[in-house]
Amino acid sequence: MFAALFAVVSCLSAPELSARADPISELRSVSVFKDADLTKLANGEVLASKGPAMSSSRGLSIETAYLVKAPVKTTYALQQRWDPTRHPELKVFAQGEFSGRGSPGDFQNLASVRSNASIKNFVDATLKLPGDASKLQLSNAEVKMFAPGGGGNGAMPSSVVAFWSKVLAGRVQSFASGGLAAQAPYETTGSPVRVGNEVASLIRESGSARSQFSSLISSTPIGGGRGSSPSSQSWQLFDADGTAALSLSAGYGKPAGDGWQAADLQYYSSGGVYAVVTLYQLWPVKVGNQDATLIWRVDMTSASELGELRGAERLGSGAAMMREIQKLVRAFLRDASG
Repeated sequence: MFAALFAVVSCLSAPELSARADPISELRSVSVFKDADLTKLANGEVLASKGPAMSSSRGLSIETAYLVKAPVKTTYALQQRWDPTRHPELKVFAQGEFSGRGSPGDFQNLASVRSNASIKNFVDATLKLPGDASKLQLSNAEVKMFAPGGGGNGAMPSSVVAFWSKVLAGRVQSFASGGLAAQAPYETTGSPVRVGNEVASLIRESGSARSQFSSLISSTPIGGGRGSSPSSQSWQLFDADGTAALSLSAGYGKPAGDGWQAADLQYYSSGGVYAVVTLYQLWPVKVGNQDATLIWRVDMTSASELGELRGAERLGSGAAMMREIQKLVRAFLRDASG
């Protein structure tokens, strides 16, 4: 599979590139990018395409490929500590990291978020609890935890901050104790949805990514068990079609040959999506005399709205998701180059 050689012709208009055959050949063999060009990637091209079709109407896969002009270990570190809130166009309003089993105190920064229409819609939906929970993804037990009252000068009243801090802490603690199987189902938006089933379906239909990342998947909760402890844990407040949503993610990584593999598992979201699994293959390459990293990224998303789309609407949704991921990658590349 890796027998083909990558030949480079140097010229004044293109950077001098050199790399073992394996990285670009492997990218072409495992991804949808059969004609990937290392020269174009080194010049800033961000490839994006839909991945293998999924039988589940709620599932969608997007693949991207790009190059970071930094060594693999540096790139992985940059990726772990990257802050998307610096880029307003990405509509990530807040982000935080935490360690251990989580506690309500890990999410108190919610009290300082700035107001906008998306956050106001989220607050309004929360204040309707426990009577109307249809716009939020919660278990029935979580709905009953909301205690009205309490004001504050920020975008979120103290009652909203306290409620979501308890919900998120409880979700983190369940994940730490039992992985995806311990996550309470979403019960407020129709038929109960279990995130473990959604992730299992995404992985089952992930095509070549399932075999490429088999070791990483099996050693983490992505594979269905408890797995290893995450290398990073984070929460985000982001826009989901006009209403802010809170999410929880766990990150994992391990060496793979002379490169690296990483995964981000979004195992809870209050809206927008049910689950997201993002896999990264990082290969070392050379751009001139500089160490660089070739990346294949696979985003697999399960969302209720995807299940309602057909034909041209579903194609349009896939194209929109590709553009959003490309926008995110380009923002990361700008920061990494600095």
